[in-house]
Amino acid sequence: MKPFVWVLALVMLFAQWAFADNKIVFNVSPSGYPPYMFKGANGQAQGIVYDVLNRVATKHGYEVVVVGVPKKRVILQLRSGELDATALAKEWVKNPEDFEFSDIIVQARDVLFSLKEKPIKFDSIEDLYGKTVGIHLGYSYPLLAEAFSKKYITTSVVNTETAMLGKVYMERSDAAVVNELVGQWLIKNTPHWRNQFVISKREIGGFDYRIQFSKKWKDFVVKVNKELAQMKRDGSLEAIKSKYKL
Repeated sequence: MKPFVWVLALVMLFAQWAFADNKIVFNVSPSGYPPYMFKGANGQAQGIVYDVLNRVATKHGYEVVVVGVPKKRVILQLRSGELDATALAKEWVKNPEDFEFSDIIVQARDVLFSLKEKPIKFDSIEDLYGKTVGIHLGYSYPLLAEAFSKKYITTSVVNTETAMLGKVYMERSDAAVVNELVGQWLIKNTPHWRNQFVISKREIGGFDYRIQFSKKWKDFVVKVNKELAQMKRDGSLEAIKSKYKL
């Protein structure tokens, strides 16, 4: 019996290792960042970045397991191996060579949202002089920083994009600097906001969203990039994005 018990234990241990190797532990922060990655009302993860990762992972025999790691602990857990992947801009990461990054999944553009009935022209920064513009607490806006500091543009600082668009809707701000897809997703999910806003063609800033992996996923990142290139060619990436846009 003892040899049988040992063999059984080894088989179970091997199965656990194999099972763990088929899982990709992906971070969706507790607050989320819709429409890029967030949890829906049913607790199911969704969003553009999550959908892309899940599609590629499923095709190659992996299961995406979602966890909610506070921002301060993400890099530490990627280094320790507790976390396999998260969504970030490469430029935000100190020592990016310590990790593996996918190619760009989506370009996140910060643009100006204003009311359709009172659209704000934005061909140059001077067009915003004398206006009140909503900005996000803790965010930086290099293009407008000098105009803000010299009070050429009045700022209305709040801590959510919902509050920023709400102040524009109530005409307490002339416009708000909001990520284009975030703003579209919020408007899409707020019925009385639909058809009330216009978006500037000129962007104020932005970043490139990628998936950041721990080093052990180097070979898988090659597969992600190959699949991502195909998704861009055949329109399936745009189809994913369109689910969350106006």
